[in-house]
Amino acid sequence: MTRAALYLRVSSDRQAKEGDSIPAQRKALREYAASHHMRIYREYVDDGISGTKYSQRDELQALLDDVRAGHIDIILFTKLDRWFRSVRHYTRTQEILDKHGVPWLAIWEPVYDVSTPQGKLIIHQMMSIAEFEAANTGERVRAIFEHKAQNGEVLSGCQPYGYKIVDKRLVPDEHAGYVGEIFERYSLTGNLCDVTRFASGFPGAPHVNSSIKRILKNTKYIGLYRGNPHYCEPLVSEALFYDVQRKLGMNIKKSQKNTYIFSGILCCAECGRKLGSYRTRGLTKYRCQKYYSRGVRTCTNKKAIREETLEAYLLARIKPEMEKKIEDYEIAEKDRDSAEKRKQNIEKKLSRLKDLYLDGLIEINEYRADRERLEAELSDIIDTPKKDFAEIRDLLDHTIGEIYETFSPEEKRFFWRAVVKEIKFGADKSIGIVFND
Repeated sequence: MTRAALYLRVSSDRQAKEGDSIPAQRKALREYAASHHMRIYREYVDDGISGTKYSQRDELQALLDDVRAGHIDIILFTKLDRWFRSVRHYTRTQEILDKHGVPWLAIWEPVYDVSTPQGKLIIHQMMSIAEFEAANTGERVRAIFEHKAQNGEVLSGCQPYGYKIVDKRLVPDEHAGYVGEIFERYSLTGNLCDVTRFASGFPGAPHVNSSIKRILKNTKYIGLYRGNPHYCEPLVSEALFYDVQRKLGMNIKKSQKNTYIFSGILCCAECGRKLGSYRTRGLTKYRCQKYYSRGVRTCTNKKAIREETLEAYLLARIKPEMEKKIEDYEIAEKDRDSAEKRKQNIEKKLSRLKDLYLDGLIEINEYRADRERLEAELSDIIDTPKKDFAEIRDLLDHTIGEIYETFSPEEKRFFWRAVVKEIKFGADKSIGIVFND
């Protein structure tokens, strides 16, 4: 008795409503197999998967494995577009079927015949049409989503923590105030596990690290989505958001026994690896693990540096470095004000240019050329946000060392991450500091 494999696929609710549902396909295929005295070897169902996603159709791959193993004599499906919507994918699969002598049949479209040149030509033509329709549909869907995003409309029924959907738009809900606290906590501690525990006391907040991390990386919290900076009302400031993004890259792993002040920001100047921390004779030290690894040494830096030595060096350098940064910024501030005036001037010119075109005073070609020129000038202007150095100035007005001595080890660690981006320690005991912008 002929062994038949039944292949079923549907990619959307719309297709199911139009008669292509999995139950409808299954009923038709089983009836066909029974009426033609075929034994059903197995049913392969790819539910909710697009025909263009070849590698994601797990059941199709399982079917082909059974073909290679010699378990199948014929493949049945309802229509050609349930089988494939891509000429390239169809050709790749057909080569496997031809090699093992396994034919297929679209029971609702029996006109297709792969045994003749004319039949193969018709199939390739129909596949080309199906591929075009799939691509065209995808393009339309993307265009619709882009239009919705630019108009601030939600694209699904899911909303981030702190928002609710009202009239197809995200608006802050009763939990919105907790979002800022989550971001501020991470900015302070830089520890994901700590923030997850902290957020567990908030109603409705997720209680797992991965979900908290998704919150911290979600640009909707600053109102940005798909290039639209005004997609929704922001719940945190851009300064806080991007500070959190920087610290996410060096998530602090808290030791159960010791607090290592410079772990995560102290790296080897020779190989770039983060330095490992350890305690010996009551002292905290840092060294390159690539040199001290048990396997093959891939770094030449065998030097270690004491934590208190690094603290003293940084404390001596921080005040002049910060003062220089403020001075450089204040010089650049004049350029920033000038750039802002240029930006406003160009935006006015673009507005007047559009009015001239709408009033019929200039032709479309002239309008496009002038608009492109002005937009190019606008994109060349670097838009740097204004910074507030009030807190830093207040710190510099005091003796930093005296204040620093009052900090706990945790506070010291938070302090250095707030002002230092990276510290490089070399084999010659050199210390290089990269301060935060």
